[in-house]
Amino acid sequence: MFNTRLLLIAIVIILIPQTVCAITIHGTVYEWSTFEPLDNALVEVNSTPTQFRVAASGVYSFNLPPGDYLIKTSYYQNDTLVYYGEDTLTVTDYEGDFVFDILMFPLHEMVEEFPDEDIGNVTYDVEDNILPGFDLTYTAVALLILMIMGVAAYYHYKRSDRLEDESEPAEPVHGVHNENDYPNERGPAPNIDKLPQDLKEIIEILEKLGGRMTQIDLRGRLNCSEAKVSLMITDLEDRGLVRKVKKGRGNIILLRSKE
Repeated sequence: MFNTRLLLIAIVIILIPQTVCAITIHGTVYEWSTFEPLDNALVEVNSTPTQFRVAASGVYSFNLPPGDYLIKTSYYQNDTLVYYGEDTLTVTDYEGDFVFDILMFPLHEMVEEFPDEDIGNVTYDVEDNILPGFDLTYTAVALLILMIMGVAAYYHYKRSDRLEDESEPAEPVHGVHNENDYPNERGPAPNIDKLPQDLKEIIEILEKLGGRMTQIDLRGRLNCSEAKVSLMITDLEDRGLVRKVKKGRGNIILLRSKE
């Protein structure tokens, strides 16, 4: 009898820290382009034991003790996997209730653009009631830094070309446009009819698709190299006609007249 009581006390002592330190992680699974919840998405976390959830109306919830976890999210249509993602999550020694939303991208786009990379591998820390991955301030600063780096690289590229060819007449390169080519088209809203044909084609494609599409889809429709498409998009950004937004591992091109 005495040994049995000691055993019960030992079990309670082992379980109490796990119960006290466990926190609730919950959120919603969204579709990337519409931000609509994905009903009945499958969410799995590699806790001990492994936990599974069917996210009714896109909503899921887990109780997790401190540790590092891998969350796998899948979404099927007609028994076919169309969305899949993996996110890593670190839970620290804090109690509370934390929101961890999941943004799902089409499986075929991510595999086509990154065939040799694992899907996901995005790490978020749960600490001091903050989820940095979904803080709008961090996102805005990251986008600003990316835009500044892109513009700096673009002008550095043009300046290097001018220094190399200053003793020779410049030859026009199809798909690459500099400021001197269009002296009368500067300003926040240039006339689309005066654009080169390759840039005008991008604007027409975006207008037909409601003003937004991924860069990889645009590349497929233009049948151009990735480098050329990137240069043309940068040209349109400088003219104030489009805006490029980083989403996951890809870019979304937005037509400013449709925003």
